[in-house]
Amino acid sequence: MSANPENPMKLVLEAVPKIVEVLTPLSSEERQRAIAAAMLLFGEPAPNIGSAKAPSRDQYPAAEDGISGKALAWMKKNSITREQLDHVFCIENGAIDVIASKMPTFGKRQQTVQAYIICGLKSFLKTGEPTFSDDEGRELCSRVGCYDVANHSNYRKALGNFISGSKESGWRLSNPGLSEGAKIVKQLAPETTT
Repeated sequence: MSANPENPMKLVLEAVPKIVEVLTPLSSEERQRAIAAAMLLFGEPAPNIGSAKAPSRDQYPAAEDGISGKALAWMKKNSITREQLDHVFCIENGAIDVIASKMPTFGKRQQTVQAYIICGLKSFLKTGEPTFSDDEGRELCSRVGCYDVANHSNYRKALGNFISGSKESGWRLSNPGLSEGAKIVKQLAPETTT
């Protein structure tokens, strides 16, 4: 199918959401491989995706104290200290668990969103990938007291642009979700005076 010369941008704008939907469950490396393979099938050279924009794995700090290199870079960017993380997560012996007993807001809908973001952060801190299952999100909601059986699926609709994915395929924090996660950590960690 060739693009309509009068409106080629319309076709591009229609294709992008479909491409994003298909690529969402994949890791960054898998996405790049899929795009390169698709371009080769079209008889076009594979793009050099992200070489100038995204840092390579070698550009991230080395993992330290059980925290991934990507997460260490995120901490630096968002001025998050290890002490602040220790108020929200137990990080030891290569394992990370959420120890926060509540979320910083009062409404169950917003607490559900925050709990799902914290689940993504937990994975991000350990592996550098902000992905998690719906079961993990529900379990944390139960632990912090915001799981409402009758309304949980409605509350999940409030994830907005913080998290992509689905109950079936799993969830992934977006860049806005990672930024919001930094705010939540700061809200959960007590003020420290120096």
